[in-house]
Amino acid sequence: MSMEAFVAATRAALGLEKRHLDGSVYFAGRAEARPTLVLIHGANDQAGTWASAVPLLSEYRLIVPDLAGHGESAPHSGPIPIPVIVDQLHAIIENECRTGFSPSLSLAGNSMGGWIGMLYALDHPQKVSRLVLEDSGGMSWDLSGLPLVPQTREQARLAMRLVLGPKAPIPPDYVLDAMVRRALRTPMLRLIQSGAPQYAVDNRLGELKSPVTMIWGDSDGVLPLKYAETLQSRIVNAKLQVIEECGHIPHRQKPELFVSLLREAIDV
Repeated sequence: MSMEAFVAATRAALGLEKRHLDGSVYFAGRAEARPTLVLIHGANDQAGTWASAVPLLSEYRLIVPDLAGHGESAPHSGPIPIPVIVDQLHAIIENECRTGFSPSLSLAGNSMGGWIGMLYALDHPQKVSRLVLEDSGGMSWDLSGLPLVPQTREQARLAMRLVLGPKAPIPPDYVLDAMVRRALRTPMLRLIQSGAPQYAVDNRLGELKSPVTMIWGDSDGVLPLKYAETLQSRIVNAKLQVIEECGHIPHRQKPELFVSLLREAIDV
């Protein structure tokens, strides 16, 4: 299966209505369901990454965006400034609030999605009732050992090993080769070009007002548990839940356990 076919299959599997708003694309669920939960993907990903989790979250009204510069959402070329991502997410949420969403909602973000969730919660604290950070970025950290833009098959293999963990199977060579071919066109490179690190939240973590739960894979080689523990220490009353034998994207690797912890975090 090609990468394009795989992505299309994950998006179809969401089973949600696809919507468009001023260049942004997102998926939304049933208007009568409550409460509201926003699922925010990471860098180089798209809304379909949540395909394994969404069927387990039928009691919530979901909003699942393609973040700016990802999936089908604009901009389709050039740098992707972090403030643009946050602003487009805000526009989507405001649009859905006008069509029946509760004014107070929960956010769950993976990797860069957690970073975006924190920035949104800092800008709009009155709207966020719960914040769930899944192997979340956003804090300054040395990523020099991670091939963010792999140039060779071996670099792509290393990137996958760090993301998936030491025991998980690595994708076949043709997938790794596709990663290399696409590397210079990925959102990751465009984020780097935009100067994303300047929007790190290190100095603002104490300002977070929403209750925060962190869900982390114990084998995350991108943002390891040491990073998670440092992040937790800087957020007032943050709770850390660790999933064993799991890497950087628990909602894909262990969706049932991830959803159980997610539900526990927001249903209080």
